[in-house]
Amino acid sequence: MLLAFALWLACLGAWFPLHAEPLPAMQRIPVVAPEPHIFKGFVQENLHWLQRPGIIDAQGGYPMADAIPAGEYAPQSFARELFERADLTAFPSMILPTDGKSTYSTWGVRYQAVEPYTLFVEDKPWDQNLQIGLTIPLMASLDWDGNGTRDWLFGCRTLLYKQNVDLGSFLLVLNPQPTGPLDVRLLRVTYWPSNDSSKYINYFGTAARDYLFTIMRDKLPAIYLGWTPPARAEDLPWRDAPGMEGVGYVEHVDEGKK
Repeated sequence: MLLAFALWLACLGAWFPLHAEPLPAMQRIPVVAPEPHIFKGFVQENLHWLQRPGIIDAQGGYPMADAIPAGEYAPQSFARELFERADLTAFPSMILPTDGKSTYSTWGVRYQAVEPYTLFVEDKPWDQNLQIGLTIPLMASLDWDGNGTRDWLFGCRTLLYKQNVDLGSFLLVLNPQPTGPLDVRLLRVTYWPSNDSSKYINYFGTAARDYLFTIMRDKLPAIYLGWTPPARAEDLPWRDAPGMEGVGYVEHVDEGKK
C-alpha cells in the first residue's frame, strides 16, 4: 500500500509541477511587456524592489519574449478582464464597492479603454461632476511569485480631481484564470508632495495600505456622502503580495541628488 501511495504521489507531481521554492528569475516564464523599453527602464529604476520577490536576478536580468506563448492564458483584452473581474473587495481601491458591487462593471461605471492594455475608470461622466479617475495600463505579464504561472502587473494613476490628490501605484493580478474573480494585490503607492516630479515618496507593502487609509479617511467622505471610513488601516481589505509578506516601508526619493 505504501508503495502504491508513493507511486501515486510521483504521478501527481508529474501532472502538476510543484514549486515549493520560487523559481530563480532566469528560470521563470519570460516577461512579455506591451512596451519592452518602458519595462526595461522600470526595472532599472526599481532593481532592489524587484529583486526582493525574485523578478530579476542579482545583475538585473530577466527572460523576455515578444508574445505570451501558446498554451498560456492570454485574454483578448486585459483591460476588459480587469474591468469585469477585478475583485474590489480584496484590496483598497478608491472606487468603493457597496451593496455587493465588487467589480468596476457592477459598480456602474462605463467601460473605457485603449485596447487591449489600458483601462480608464471614472466615477461619473465628465459632464456630471467627475471626481475620481483611474488610468490603469498593463506594464507586463510575468511570474511574480515564481510558481510557474503568469501574473499581470498594472500601473495605476489615481486622480481625485477636486481634492488635489495625484497618486501612482502598482497592482498585481496574481495567478489569473479565464474565469472567476481576479485576485488583485496592491504593491506600492507613490505620492508627489509638490509640483517637482523629481521628489516623491514611495510606500511599499503595508505602508501603502496605511498611507491610502489616510487618503480615504480624509478625502473620500466628501465624495461618497454618507460613507464612514474604517476605524483603522488594518480594517481595509488587504492581502500581502508574494515576497512582501508582512513588509511595509517608506522611501523618500530626490532624483536631483542622484
